Amino acid sequence: MDHKMLSFLVLSCCIQCILAIDTEVVVLRAVRGRDARLPCGQGKVFLDGPDSYVLWLKNDRDFLYRFPNDDTERRSINQLPSSSCAGASCPEDTSLLLKRVGDLDGGVYRCRVHYQASPSVDYVIDVRLVDSPGIPRIYDEAGDEIKKAYVGPLSLGSDFALICEVDDDQPDTLVYWRRNNEVIERAHTARPGVLRAEVRVRNVTRAELDAHYECLAQNADVTEPLSASVVVKMYLPPLSVEIRLNNNFDFEAGQPRVVDCVVVGCVPPPTITWHLGDNLLKPSVHKELHDGNYTVSSLTLAPSLRDSKHALVCRAHNPHLENAVFEDKVTLNVGYRPICLTTREETVGAIEREAETLTCVVDASPEPLQFSWTFADSRTLYTSVKKVQGHHHRYSSTLTWLPRDGDVGMLLCRATNSFGEQKRPCSYNIAPGGPPQPPDCAVLRAYPDTLRVQCKKGWDGGRRQTIHLELLSSDGTVSLNVSDTAGHFQLPDNDEETNITAVVYASNARGRSEVKTIHLHTLKPLVASVTEDTQPRPWTKWVEAAAGAVVVIAGLAATVLCVRAVRARRGGADHNPDLVPRSDGSFHREPDFAREERVVGTTNITVNQLASCQNQYSPSPVPSCRVLVGCAHAPAPDSCPATQHSYYV
Repeated sequence: MDHKMLSFLVLSCCIQCILAIDTEVVVLRAVRGRDARLPCGQGKVFLDGPDSYVLWLKNDRDFLYRFPNDDTERRSINQLPSSSCAGASCPEDTSLLLKRVGDLDGGVYRCRVHYQASPSVDYVIDVRLVDSPGIPRIYDEAGDEIKKAYVGPLSLGSDFALICEVDDDQPDTLVYWRRNNEVIERAHTARPGVLRAEVRVRNVTRAELDAHYECLAQNADVTEPLSASVVVKMYLPPLSVEIRLNNNFDFEAGQPRVVDCVVVGCVPPPTITWHLGDNLLKPSVHKELHDGNYTVSSLTLAPSLRDSKHALVCRAHNPHLENAVFEDKVTLNVGYRPICLTTREETVGAIEREAETLTCVVDASPEPLQFSWTFADSRTLYTSVKKVQGHHHRYSSTLTWLPRDGDVGMLLCRATNSFGEQKRPCSYNIAPGGPPQPPDCAVLRAYPDTLRVQCKKGWDGGRRQTIHLELLSSDGTVSLNVSDTAGHFQLPDNDEETNITAVVYASNARGRSEVKTIHLHTLKPLVASVTEDTQPRPWTKWVEAAAGAVVVIAGLAATVLCVRAVRARRGGADHNPDLVPRSDGSFHREPDFAREERVVGTTNITVNQLASCQNQYSPSPVPSCRVLVGCAHAPAPDSCPATQHSYYV
């Protein structure tokens, strides 16, 4: 005998036993043409073991469904561990689903639960069919049917009404409103065959935004009700507009910083603009975070000092609320951290236990809070701040201390204001102090009868120095003693036959340097003196006039020759000008004529060396660059100065 046939016989015997048991019958309604789900034990059946199961029968003879079965076991094996369901979305596998209920689906259904450790239990359902009440219709207060999925947009403080009607005259039909899945209003009979449910909302608040209103018509127990729904749309101003700076309104000039403007609760999302003073700024990022109706605009701002004390404004524009202005503003404080005014390292000569004073000058906005001085041994001293007169953003601080052995090395000065500490400190090199180093001097002969001495100062030893120059005669007597802080001296010229010596040295409050000696009689003149009379002789005027006349005559002659040559070329265009006719009628080429070299008489021209136009640093008048013809004062060539040279052209 087949295994399936044996199972069916056993099942038939069980059914006969079930029929003998008196079970309570529950009457449930189902709508024709729609799906119905019959619950087993009102959906409160729990199987107590792997051998327990549920059987569904119709009219106590037709086997319809068994749970669990092969399909449910396969689905259980393949189900992902992360899958889940909640509430009404979870299918009840012990229930019986009837697809598109028809007249043949009416009747008595029995659900028998076979427990593993308890006696079996039966649940009997009598399914009766009813007609559908139809889909509800929603109208506004004016009586116009709402066919869109939403109502509005509405503004704060406005009113609205929703009217739901269902055509049905069955006594058990129920029509009601739900707001966000909560029942708020039930229908009453408006006229014969029509059920109406109304919802009226006065003085609309922000709570109505995206509220879901649903009208349901239900006249069955195991069939889902028919429904129609709308969502409330609104135009809302922002709840808040905020520039988020975390109470830090200080902006360092030229340093970019990201600033956020957060607009909360504006519907639809607004357009955000930034303003700094009278300037419209362009945001770098615009983000809309719809969860919670947040709109964020980010601005990268690098203001200048001119923007200090100006208002930074974030403005939210809602195009549907034209007459309202929504903004937040803050006043910027733009500045910069201190900057050292000296870019080079300064050397300071210090002597142990002798007071030393240094002044550190910085440029800062706002005013520094303090100055700190850090020595080579990491010892730090703090000094007060003083404003430098005549400058808006310049401040100084003075440190006076008694040096000690550990102070030799680097000394750093830093100022600190509200924008932070000075990045590059003012640096000083503390070196052992003392007398200055000797200067390096150069001697230049100036005309007509002076000498210039220019000295380059050496290390000053930590104190201001002065350069001294002494002139000594051949017997060691001091003939001149001069001093100058810059080291520039102007001395009278000396006779080359006189043995005169100059000594130079530097001195400061701590002593004097070594002495350097200069032997002035060994110096060669840089430029020869001009002793001749440079005024031209009377006969030179006639020479110049004659030369001018010669030049004019030569120019006229050249012009005449050029004109004749042009005319001859035009007249003989058909003949070769290089061909000369012979007596026999033939032609021969004329040979080139021999050009005689122009012999110019030798002219004695004397060129003064001043024609080189050297820049003479002398207060005395120096003749301009010129060419002297012959000797300016003597007819004999031997009487010309040796410093002049003759050239022949």
